[in-house]
Amino acid sequence: MPLTHTIGDERPGPGRLVPLFLCVLLLVIGVTGAALGGGRGRTPAALLSGPVASTGYWLVASDGGVFAYGQAHFYGSTGAITLNRPIVGMSSTPDGLGYWLVASDGGVFAFGDAGFFGSTGAEALNNPVVAMASSGSGHGYWLVASDGGVFAFGDAGFFGSMGDRHLNRPVVGLANTPSGAGYWMVASDGGVFAFGDAGFHGSAADRALVRPMVSIGRSATGQGYVMGAGDGGVFTYGDAAFLGSASGLGSMADLLVSADGRGYWMASADGGVVPFGSAPFFGSAAGVALVRPIVGMASSAGSTVNPQDYTVSGDASTALTPGTSVTIDLRISNPNSASITLVSTTTTVTTSDPSCDTANFTVTQGPIHAVTVPARTSATLSELGVAPVDWPVVTMVDTRANQNACQNVRLTLRYQGEAIG
Repeated sequence: MPLTHTIGDERPGPGRLVPLFLCVLLLVIGVTGAALGGGRGRTPAALLSGPVASTGYWLVASDGGVFAYGQAHFYGSTGAITLNRPIVGMSSTPDGLGYWLVASDGGVFAFGDAGFFGSTGAEALNNPVVAMASSGSGHGYWLVASDGGVFAFGDAGFFGSMGDRHLNRPVVGLANTPSGAGYWMVASDGGVFAFGDAGFHGSAADRALVRPMVSIGRSATGQGYVMGAGDGGVFTYGDAAFLGSASGLGSMADLLVSADGRGYWMASADGGVVPFGSAPFFGSAAGVALVRPIVGMASSAGSTVNPQDYTVSGDASTALTPGTSVTIDLRISNPNSASITLVSTTTTVTTSDPSCDTANFTVTQGPIHAVTVPARTSATLSELGVAPVDWPVVTMVDTRANQNACQNVRLTLRYQGEAIG
């Protein structure tokens, strides 16, 4: 009898009929995605989870040296300038084509399309500046000092400060609301102070922290925030999701929430970058001999000229038996005139016979790392240098029950994804 007709046999034990071989044809349908850039890309129904604006990021060291990764471009630095005071943070423009650096004396350095709207570099401050945030328009910014004093420039509004109040611990971070009509501060003990339309959703002031807080970032909706501690601990409040932490790694310098709010990065003083959730990893300075430690991080927003749809497809004809798997070497086609980076792909399974439930199959999603596809190129994951371990995997689960309903069933795999460029 041909194997394809063998439904099952008895295994030693309590007399259950278990299929030993199932002839399964994998029929794969490619689903169109969209190359997104700076909010100008098209968003078809197949898009997995909405636009991704973060195409890369910058790290900045205390001497003003800037390190660019992904599609974030280098627009300049103060690495070769003698500074009066060290750099303590950075912020990017909304279009990702520029950034500001701020020093502890409040001096502001603008690069790319970032405008200069003022600074406190020539003023005698009571306490050093520790962080900055840019307004939503990119035509202004806030600086905050360790005593909670706030300095607003350009179209950034002043909504209050802690400069005239006693603090248990110094302020270390600042984040503005999506509307730009408010902001939060976080102190090193995890205390949170809300101003303007920023809501208070909780704090860590009553917790015994292993290491002090170093940063705060808002959720995508502005109805929550994420705080990072120096040991890599992450604390979430409101609708901000906890997606993991780097606890125990130590020397964390900054935490940056991705534009979609579904991920965040943590940057360490030695240049290491740890991504969580939807935040892609684009590189780090961990192997670079840094002159000064990393102190801040900012994300970029890229753009593709006249973005066109891209496609993801892939198939396999290998038969599955209970407990076996097959990897899918996806093909990604990019018709755009610029490279795109695939940052998210989800594979789903449906069956041609409803009596064969999809619970009989599992999918290990892949690739889990960002994959860059050159302009006007169609290539498989293997051709792009992606190791098989990072390909999607379809597995037929051995339920140790009768799975005869799945004999000769045809599976259809559908792909959804996000690309940026």
